[in-house]
Amino acid sequence: MDATKEEDVPQHDMRLQFSLELPRDAALVRDARRTLDGALAGAGVTEECRDDIRLALTEACGNVVSHANLASGYHIDVTVDEGECVIEVTDDGGGFDPNRVPPVEPVTPGDEPGHLKESGRGLQVLAAVVERLDVVSVEDTGTLVRFSKHLTWDPDKQREP
Repeated sequence: MDATKEEDVPQHDMRLQFSLELPRDAALVRDARRTLDGALAGAGVTEECRDDIRLALTEACGNVVSHANLASGYHIDVTVDEGECVIEVTDDGGGFDPNRVPPVEPVTPGDEPGHLKESGRGLQVLAAVVERLDVVSVEDTGTLVRFSKHLTWDPDKQREP
């Protein structure tokens, strides 16, 4: 068996859990992303997997900052267990009706479907890089975005006994 392949690297039997309480400030999204990335890098998660998780977290937090106008802050819960990273981003920003979210539109009528506007596609981007995405929003209350990603391990960063 070739131990240099990601799938051959034994999964870590660790549990990691932390929470962040943040004000609705775009500058702090970067700090949340760095905190999570540092923890995952230290655990030996591959760069490619961490890239997806960073992007997903950025989109989820960016939605709070951009759209949860009534929220003063938001909460991030991270759990790593049994080879999976589960992240929940919650706010009390009034919620929204997911049925009223317009579909992502091309930049201008007639453009190819692959050329999309830069804004308004956060949930689609998030869904593309994670295995599971749940959005629960209650109008006049708030929103929970929960996503999970199976972790891949870097064979060069195996823990020493």
